[in-house]
Formats: sequence, structure tokens, C-alpha cells
Amino acid sequence: MSAARPALTTTGDDAPSRFRQGDRLQLGVVAFSHTVQHLYPGALAIAYPYVVATYHVSYGTLGVVLGIAGVVGGLLQGAAGLVEGVSSRLLLSLQNLGLALFAVLGAAVPSFAAFAAARVGGGIASWPQHPVGNALLVHRFPRRRAFVLAFHTAGGSFGTAIAPLATGALIAAYGWRVGLGVFAVPMALGGLVVAALLTDPPPVPDGAAQEAPAVAPVRLRDVARRRDVAGALAAGTIAAAGRGLGALSTYLPAYLKTGLRLSPVDVGGLFTVLVVGSIVGPVAAGHVADRLGRGRVLAAIYVIGAALMVMFFLAGHDLVLVAVVGLLLGAFAYSESPLLQAVFSDGVEGAPKRGAFGMYFAISYGIGALWLPLLGWIIDAAGFRAAFSVMAGSFVVSAVVVLATAGPGRRGAPT
Repeated sequence: MSAARPALTTTGDDAPSRFRQGDRLQLGVVAFSHTVQHLYPGALAIAYPYVVATYHVSYGTLGVVLGIAGVVGGLLQGAAGLVEGVSSRLLLSLQNLGLALFAVLGAAVPSFAAFAAARVGGGIASWPQHPVGNALLVHRFPRRRAFVLAFHTAGGSFGTAIAPLATGALIAAYGWRVGLGVFAVPMALGGLVVAALLTDPPPVPDGAAQEAPAVAPVRLRDVARRRDVAGALAAGTIAAAGRGLGALSTYLPAYLKTGLRLSPVDVGGLFTVLVVGSIVGPVAAGHVADRLGRGRVLAAIYVIGAALMVMFFLAGHDLVLVAVVGLLLGAFAYSESPLLQAVFSDGVEGAPKRGAFGMYFAISYGIGALWLPLLGWIIDAAGFRAAFSVMAGSFVVSAVVVLATAGPGRRGAPT
């Protein structure tokens, strides 16, 4: 039997345009932490083809390393519920300082084995951002969860947008090691900023008015049996094959460099165009989803994203068309994750937020990371066309799963 769903509570963010004092700052700090965190994968995405060439390894081998890093990092996110009482400020600041350390190590090591160890270390260090940041935001903004989760994602995308073009230029001038290692400085500074400005909210926001009687917290194992929760977990695991931050951001620059044989600056520039779309797209999608229904909008995002993946490959060497399709692809492919998280958070209402998001990221991102070595093997065996086809297909299947389990989804508060 499915666990009973407590009604959403009304807090100070009841109207979508209303923020309590200090909430904008806290939303900005959490998003900024995500920006800093994403400098690391943004730089790595451009550096990977040069890492493969430097150490004479295949994309399949690289995919295995990335899969291990993703699984380990994802499973650690699943343990977020075990640190429910630990300060978000402490966890997120240590995360960014740790990433700075592993960025330096990854840029300096002499062997692929050592690089792989540093990459796995980065996956371990980065575990808090999604479950801890999302739990904090959903707690503060229960009526605008699609928007704030999308804004959180856009903050990360902004970091991913900053890194590629700068990394491509640095690689062209100084090599990939400098292009990767230089980002340790802003990541370390970001950790200090988060430590200084982020505050943990009280258990119940001041002035909160309850719409429903108090209900005992729901156990995670109970909410996991809900149809929409199981559907969100299944869709997230399947769609990981084409997720913006993950498979797409890993192998799309590799396609531009190895498949189209573009220069480092061109690769960085085109990937930056893609990521610019990933900043605007999620925020707009979050606004629409809170009004029209999160499940319905998410399914549409999946279908359009799949079509754009196919179009991106079919664009061939027409760089103008590649850039235009890439901009749209970034807007839709990166919108998938925050909207799916919003659908999931609707389903787990009443359960501990940090533990619930930990379960989501452990399954969706941890198990979903197994797509990385599989896609690497597909590229080695059958080429990039086959890999992009699998990415697109995963989005189509996920759309079907969402429509079958979540329906149109819930709506947020009206404007």
C-alpha cells in the first residue's frame, strides 16, 4: 500500500513572487555553490579528449573511470539522510574546498591511474551539493520547488558555461593540465564564500501557517513504493544516458574534438553555446512546470530533447547549425533534471527531505552513471552516431515512464 500523503504546508513563499527576508540571498548562495562545483566537470569535459591522447587510453577506458566516479559519488549521496542534522554550510563549503584539491591533483599527476584516482576523489568530494542543496531549497520554497530547483540547476550550468571556453583557450596556449588546474582557485574561494554566507533554516519557517494538521514523518521505504516516486526513479536512471550534466556533457565535446576534428577553441566555444542554453532553459521550464503541471512539462522536455540530440548529430560540419541546435539542446536536455527532481519531491512529501533526495541521487545518478562506460564502449565499437541514438532513445523511454506514472503532475501555487 502507498503511504498517505500529507498536504503541502503554506509558508512565507506561498505566492510565487513572494520571498521572505534573506531568502533571495540564501537561494543565491546555494546556486553559487553549484556554480563553483560545476567549474570542475565543465573544465574536465574539454580536457577529456586530451587526457585520452596523453595517456593513450580509449574512450571505453575513460568511461569506466567516469562510471566508477559516478557510482561512488551517487551512492554517497544516498547516505545524505545519515547526516540530516549536519550543517549544510559545513558540507557545501568542504565540498568546494575538496574539489579544488582534486582539481590540482588531477592536473599534476603523471599517469592515467593517478588521474583516475583524482577523478574518483572529485566524485567523492562533490556528493553534498545535490541532496543537501535541494533539501534546503525545497524546505524554504515548497510552493516554488520546480522554479528553485531549476534555478539551482541553472547556477550549476553557469559554472559549466564559464569553464569550457576558458579551458579551450588555456589548453591551446598552455596545455590541458593548466586548463584544468587553474579552476582550483575559484573553487577554493567559493568554499570560503559559502562558509561565510550560507545559513541553515529553522525546522519550521517563522510565521508558517499550517493548511493541514501535523502528520508524523513518512518513512523513505514507504514513499519509495508510491507509483510516481518509483516512476521518477526509473525515469531518472534511464534518462541518465542522455542527461545534460553527465553523459551529454562528457561525450559531446569528445564528438566535437574527435568526430568533427575541431580545434580546442571551437570545441570550447560550441560547448559554451550548449551550456548557455542550459542556464536559460531550466529556469523557464521551472516557471512553466509550476503552472501547467510538472509531469506533463517533463514528458514534453524529454521528447523535444530526444529530437534535438538526433538533429545535433545530423547537423554534421555545419557549425552554425551545430551552434543553433546545441543552444536548444542545452535548454531542453538540462531542463530534464530539475523538473524530474520536482516531480520526485512532490511524491515524497512528508518524508525527510535530505534523505529523500539522497535516495533519488543514489539511484538516478549512482546507478545511472553505469551508462558512461556503456556509452564509451558504444563509441569505440560503433561510433558517435550509435551513442547519440542511445541517448535520444533513453529520453523517449523516460517520457513514456513519466506519463504512465506521474500523469500531468502537480501544480505549484498560482501566480
